[in-house]
Amino acid sequence: MKRVLMVGVGGMGSHHLECWRKMPDVEIAGICDVYPGRAQEKAQNGEAVFTDMDTALDTLKDLDFVDIAVPSYLHRELSCKSLSRGIHTVCEKPLALSQEDGKAIFDTAREHGACFMTAQVVRFMRPYAALREMLQNKKYGEVLRAEFRRLSGTPVWSWENWMLDEKKSGGVPFDLSIHDVDFIVSVFGLPDSVRKHRATCSEDGYTDAYTVTMQYGPAQITAEAGWYNCAVPFKADFRVVCEKAVIVYDGEMTVYPRGHQSVPVKVDLAVPQTEVKGINLTSDDGYYEELCYFKDCALAGKATDFVPEEEVLAVLKLAQQD
Repeated sequence: MKRVLMVGVGGMGSHHLECWRKMPDVEIAGICDVYPGRAQEKAQNGEAVFTDMDTALDTLKDLDFVDIAVPSYLHRELSCKSLSRGIHTVCEKPLALSQEDGKAIFDTAREHGACFMTAQVVRFMRPYAALREMLQNKKYGEVLRAEFRRLSGTPVWSWENWMLDEKKSGGVPFDLSIHDVDFIVSVFGLPDSVRKHRATCSEDGYTDAYTVTMQYGPAQITAEAGWYNCAVPFKADFRVVCEKAVIVYDGEMTVYPRGHQSVPVKVDLAVPQTEVKGINLTSDDGYYEELCYFKDCALAGKATDFVPEEEVLAVLKLAQQD
């Protein structure tokens, strides 16, 4: 059995923890969270609990993996703690709040011979994987225009309100928009030019509305993201206009072929357990898939080429405000 230390078991870390527990060849060696009692609430079957990562690393022997899901401003510090001990490490997005800090993490992994990956989960989600395949094989011709959106209410629930502290979360550009910008870069590469627009309002709460417009030759691609000071539900969708069809995802995926008499086609996003798609997607849970991919790469001694360093660092640079 491979042994993992889970660091941070708030909202995202708790889901990571459950994903690790689903893997038949993995056991939870320990759970670490600074919030008193939280690790104990999540622990099962005598799993070790800690409130300090250094103590956890000193205590637990033969660790194979560390999974870090803590506030973004701590990513560099905690990732380098485990990497400097040669332990394979996966860290939630955003990798860091600057390209410089991100590079330092990758450099530490290289120096100590450890596998490292940023958990850019959208790359592993079925609607986006299906879109990637359509665009790469040019089934519907070239892309003319694309819009990606990711909108939610302001995250007032975060621990000690860290998400609303720009210095700790990076705000919408680093916490929310980075999902779609990362996916766009992974499919299209670096843009020819970039324009950004951001508007914020802190009256009686906080709203952060942000749009990135990326130009790829004649094709314009936008990523709109926002935290809104209201009870708007979370929404992630996209619309991609190609030469021969319009591809829409709004909870379900539909292709509208060219021609007013054409019949819309619903895309089946389910993946049979026996089917292999690209990066070996075998479930509908992108979080499970990304952690399985990281684990398999680490054990095989392979680089995590599906989430390569150069793209991760490029996306961090794009998120930085000019």
